[in-house]
Amino acid sequence: MAKGGRRSTSGLRLNLDEPLKSEFADYLSAKDDASQKTVVERAIHAYMQADFDVNQGIKARYDELRQLRREGSTANIRMIKAPEKAC
Repeated sequence: MAKGGRRSTSGLRLNLDEPLKSEFADYLSAKDDASQKTVVERAIHAYMQADFDVNQGIKARYDELRQLRREGSTANIRMIKAPEKAC
């Protein structure tokens, strides 16, 4: 267990492959105040912002989708299923 009684992660819930799975587990163990959820949320936001910075088309579409979702109009939102992971 990590310090403070927090359970460490093996990366299995995130379906991570090696070496990222063990790198992430080691990072969480080394950074006592980092929860898996916080790190993943921050990473996703940082990734999205970096993508928006280089691709304004994605940013414009994202803003449009966010507005539709806020208005409760999800009929125009097309969900894309993630591809199945090859074994």
